[in-house]
Amino acid sequence: MPFPLAMVAAIVAAIAGAFLATESRALFGAIAGATLAALFASQRRLAQRLAALEARPASSAAPRAAPVAGADPAPAGPTASPSPAAATPPPLPDLPPAASAPASRTAVPGRAGPGVAQPSPAPAGAAPAAAPSPLETALGVLRRFLFEGNVPVKLGLVVSLFGIGALLRYAASTGWLEVPVALRYAGVAAAGLALLGYGLRQAGHRPAFGLSLQGGGIAVLLLTVFAAFRVPGLLPAPVAFTLVVVLVAGAAVLALRQNAVWLAAIGLLGGYLAPVLLSTGGGSHVALFSWYAVLNLAVFGLAWVRPWRALNLLGFAFTFGIGAAWGARHFRPELFASTEPFLVGFFLLYVAIPVLYALRGREPGKVDATLLFGTPLLAFPMQVALLEGERLPLAFSALGVGLVYAAVAWLARRRPALRVLGQGAAALGLAFATLAVPLALSAQWTAVTWALQGVALLWLGQVQQRRWPRVGGVLLQGLAGLAFLASDPWSWFGPGGDARPSLPLALLALAAAACARLLDRQRGSSRGLTGGLLTAAALGWWALLGIDLTDLGVEHGMATGTWEERLAGMAALWLGFIAASSALAALALRRLPWQRPAWWPALFVPTALPALGLAFSLQPGWWRSPVGLVLPVFASGLLLALPALRQTPRRLALTHLAGLAALVLALGLAIREGLQALNPEPLGEGWHWVLPWLPLVALTALLATHPARATWPVAEAAARYRPLALWLAGLLLGAVWWATQGLAGSAAPLPWLPLLNPLELFHLAGLLGLLAALRRARPGSPPRQAGILLLGGAALVFLSMAALRGTWHALSPEAMPWAYHWPSVLRWPQAQTALSVVWSLAGVTCWVLGSRRGSRPLWTAGALLLGLVLLKLVAIDRQHLGDLMGIVSFLAVGGLLVLVGRLAPRPPRHAPPSTDLP
Repeated sequence: MPFPLAMVAAIVAAIAGAFLATESRALFGAIAGATLAALFASQRRLAQRLAALEARPASSAAPRAAPVAGADPAPAGPTASPSPAAATPPPLPDLPPAASAPASRTAVPGRAGPGVAQPSPAPAGAAPAAAPSPLETALGVLRRFLFEGNVPVKLGLVVSLFGIGALLRYAASTGWLEVPVALRYAGVAAAGLALLGYGLRQAGHRPAFGLSLQGGGIAVLLLTVFAAFRVPGLLPAPVAFTLVVVLVAGAAVLALRQNAVWLAAIGLLGGYLAPVLLSTGGGSHVALFSWYAVLNLAVFGLAWVRPWRALNLLGFAFTFGIGAAWGARHFRPELFASTEPFLVGFFLLYVAIPVLYALRGREPGKVDATLLFGTPLLAFPMQVALLEGERLPLAFSALGVGLVYAAVAWLARRRPALRVLGQGAAALGLAFATLAVPLALSAQWTAVTWALQGVALLWLGQVQQRRWPRVGGVLLQGLAGLAFLASDPWSWFGPGGDARPSLPLALLALAAAACARLLDRQRGSSRGLTGGLLTAAALGWWALLGIDLTDLGVEHGMATGTWEERLAGMAALWLGFIAASSALAALALRRLPWQRPAWWPALFVPTALPALGLAFSLQPGWWRSPVGLVLPVFASGLLLALPALRQTPRRLALTHLAGLAALVLALGLAIREGLQALNPEPLGEGWHWVLPWLPLVALTALLATHPARATWPVAEAAARYRPLALWLAGLLLGAVWWATQGLAGSAAPLPWLPLLNPLELFHLAGLLGLLAALRRARPGSPPRQAGILLLGGAALVFLSMAALRGTWHALSPEAMPWAYHWPSVLRWPQAQTALSVVWSLAGVTCWVLGSRRGSRPLWTAGALLLGLVLLKLVAIDRQHLGDLMGIVSFLAVGGLLVLVGRLAPRPPRHAPPSTDLP
């Protein structure tokens, strides 16, 4: 175990020992825990060392010296015997396992032949050098910058500058020198000139020393001019400004002659600081920006000659920084005409400077990303402030910026050095052209424009085989969606909705689908995540289009109807929209080798189910309303879409099953509506609960017996999901079967007959259907075993409820209403007698059939059922022995048991435990 882990384990063990011990023995518990942890760590280390020693090859235990070229061979013969020292193998070294030396080179102790390499081995436990932290890296860069080259000169200049500043401040505040102030500043300026001159003389012999002195001299002169200007009456502003111009120009010339970027940087720094330090508060912004324009032209000229990025960044930072500060404090709308030209000029200069840097840079193709992307990000917000948020002028400004960068991208298209810069400029041009759209158009049409731009950009990126245009095209689809959703979606619908978004929604859906198609065509499949997200977006826009169209249709066609009628009308129009969408998807699937349009019907057809349910709950008699008229259109659209979905089995299954469910639901609801409309003699509840499910029963029977007819026109493909359809239908019908057990099952206007009324015939049909399904199952399979148990339980439930229902109908249905209060019937002795008789008959039947057929499980079920009847007689029926019904119960059960003893007195012998159905 490594040492840090061992320490942690010891600490944890000590804490645990202290907590587990009593308060008086906490110290002992802590020591014991730490000791046990240390012993465990020591044992682990010994086990690791032992395993390492055992894992070493046997040959490494006693290494032999390989024969070396030129050495005398050992004498052969019986006289040659190894010495005891040589015969005894040396002890194994206690070393951790390490990589063995290559076998091609063998080291001989004390002797090295020619060509034998003996490298010194690295320490076995040496750890790799740790990577430096970011703080150490930064400190290293700063140390190299300050202390490489002529270190004493740099340090001396820094110290001297601090000393000169302190001297000037002290002299100005205390009057320490009796020399006039003008002479003092003149002396400091003379020292700066002397420093500059000496640096020029030393530049030829010692360049680093000379350049450092020149930079220090120019800095001293600039500081002297700024300090002298602050002394009243010492240096007038025009003179000070002229001196600054001379010093800046001189520094630029010296920098160009000696290829010294820092000299130019010092000069430009003084130039940019001059208006700030020499300002009296009453200057003109035109003069300020004119001076900055001159300096920026100097920066442009230097960039034309030298690839000095530091000067570009210096000019960029001061120009836009000072400009933003002035605008925040002094700009007024009436100054727009005198300010806008400078902003445009500065923007164009710093757009051109990155081009020059890319052309003249030391590294081919390297781009000054700070200026390329920072210039528009600073200049455009300033333009927004100057225009005070006017949308249309800002739209033209954004369009102008986009055109400038488009021109840069067009000029850079054939220059290898400008390839990366051209890509960045193209992205900026597209971004600002995209930004111009929402400034000039509404949110809806902004979204549409961006979506169409995204399609064009994605197509262009695929044609040119470039990644970033493709990424930009996809991102524009996302921006389009956000822009559209930001346009107050809830105001679209209802009578007060003004600008209907139907056309924008259709265009957004088509744009997203077109991008998904382009991506899938490039990959050659339809499994891409991005393509799937775009398909989902297209489906969402298309669904919103359907909602808008249905709302629009109801608004114009049923403006005077109630809200229930309006919602039912929307359901009808939605069914028509599903049919149209399915037809369009089928057309796209036939025309294009593309599978994603199959999602249209697969996701929209299932929504017909809640639409039909809504129409039924809101508008009785809907089958005579527009919903009933649209159903044939819905079925036609479904028939058109299904054959086109054969290549997408999962979506075909979803569409087909949902469409069949919708049609069955519509037919069932129509039957229910028709039954409720019958007057003056309404049918009993048994008819109302059974007849609406007949379409589903018929479809299930047809799927089980004639699948080709039930699944036309896609019978071959539907064979894959027909078992799923049968399972779903069976589960639904089983739920209905169970839910209707508690009904009274009135058969009015027909008389109620046991087992021959609509409800119990439906229950019997369910049991027979389950029996038929089990006969098709593989004998002995777990589903068949579980199904047999389910069938037995369901049959017992059916017989029990039929007995209770028959008792209620035979005695007094008017005296006590049934309506889901059937547990109260269990208190009747007649009901208990009926249950005993029915259970006994069932048990006798199972007993006899099991004995005759040799089925021990069936015989056992009968025996258990008869045992249950006996328990019931003892626990319940004995309470009614004074009544006729209790006596009948005992007599009936006794007679049945006698009959069983006569027909099948013993269980079947030597019969395999078969569970075959009778």
